[in-house]
Amino acid sequence: MRSIHPFFYIAIGLIFFTSCDPQDEILSTDPNLRLSFSQDTVFFDTLYTSKVDEGIDMPSTTQRFTVYNRSENAVNIAEISLSDPDNVYQLLINGQASDKVENTFLRGGDSMLIFAEANIPHENKDDIREFTGSVNLFTNGNRQEVILSAFAEDPFYVAGGAIVIGDVVWPKGRPYVIMDSLYVAESSSLTVEAGAKMVFNNDAKIQVSGSLKLQGTVQDTIRLESIRTDGRYFNSPGQWGGIIFDSLSNNNEVKGVHLKNATFGLYIYHPDEDDEIDLLIENSTIENISQVGVSVIKADVTVVNSIISHTVSYAYAHASGGICNFLYNTVVNENTGFFRDRPSLAFEAVADDKGVLTPIDLTLKNNIIWGSLSNEISILDGVNNISVVHNLLKTNEEDFDPSNILNQDPYFKVPYSYNYQISEESPARGAGIDVEGINMDQVGVPRTSPPDIGALQYVPDTTEVATEP
Repeated sequence: MRSIHPFFYIAIGLIFFTSCDPQDEILSTDPNLRLSFSQDTVFFDTLYTSKVDEGIDMPSTTQRFTVYNRSENAVNIAEISLSDPDNVYQLLINGQASDKVENTFLRGGDSMLIFAEANIPHENKDDIREFTGSVNLFTNGNRQEVILSAFAEDPFYVAGGAIVIGDVVWPKGRPYVIMDSLYVAESSSLTVEAGAKMVFNNDAKIQVSGSLKLQGTVQDTIRLESIRTDGRYFNSPGQWGGIIFDSLSNNNEVKGVHLKNATFGLYIYHPDEDDEIDLLIENSTIENISQVGVSVIKADVTVVNSIISHTVSYAYAHASGGICNFLYNTVVNENTGFFRDRPSLAFEAVADDKGVLTPIDLTLKNNIIWGSLSNEISILDGVNNISVVHNLLKTNEEDFDPSNILNQDPYFKVPYSYNYQISEESPARGAGIDVEGINMDQVGVPRTSPPDIGALQYVPDTTEVATEP
């Protein structure tokens, strides 16, 4: 009997193998097959509307969702289409920008991404509006959908290098979106009322030669923030320019303000011979700054009941003359995520080009100055009339009034979440000194006597522990 050559079996095996499609490529027409989705609704943050006729285009960030074929067999998605009664959404399917794509083959166990974007036209309305659409997928006679949901509001756009001339008041209501820069002219004033919101495009800033009055309250703060607050941008510094007060400005007030994500927070240069306060900062928070939180040169400044945190450079830097009244503030620079090599607070007067040195008159009372460096406060040459008392300081210096608490953890409640209320065990409790005229903390809690150190008075936790009857 003749033996069969081994190559015969190899050939038969190859024929059998090539005649059978892999399971994940066999097309299923089962009407019970269902696709799965990473989410059933795609939400967009509240969007600012576009004024395309004025060159202001404000598309949303791109959102995505995943379509899964959980079956072991392939499926043909007969149609992927957009249902959008308001015509504000756009899709990107398999790299193709289209509102409708037909016959998409999806292997068993495979997935695909669909991208969505919204761009909503400006209608000059006061209310926030909802826009709903859907992405429809038709498979084996079945229809499935993923909802698209967006809210949008029409802001007041400030563009083209706008100039404030005269006495102007901005009430609360719609946000004010500063697209490039805003200039307050000499002898003019801009008053922003409590509860207003100011949003800044990339590198946009306010420059003040006149007077700026931000009149937020404990109950109704004014927010100044970057135009991007989604995802990683929420606490990302350096997204807009900040507020600059030049040598002509005067009588400036920053009250009840939450300012975040700028390059500079507040910058003031104001050489003069008087003792009138050029800039008052009160009950405010300045955070996530890529340079200096508050930068002062030759100006008279009072800072009360305020929090400055997460600045890559100085939190407060005062140079070459002027008055600094720094009272009941909390300055924190730890866990910023950035390399730091400069203290949080710095004071130094240097001689000008004519050799004239104008001293800084410094009063530092009831403040918490804390951070990741061994020395978070620097008081150098030319600082006179120093009254540095009843503070909690992170420092490697020892020559401070004995009323100060040195290098003791202030025990903030939740510092990683920007909550700088002190805990029950904090050494700052009851360690301050009464200051005339300051009877409330940043959020309106009455000050005790003696008061707690820092911008926030200690408040006991309200959680009650259940006990058995």
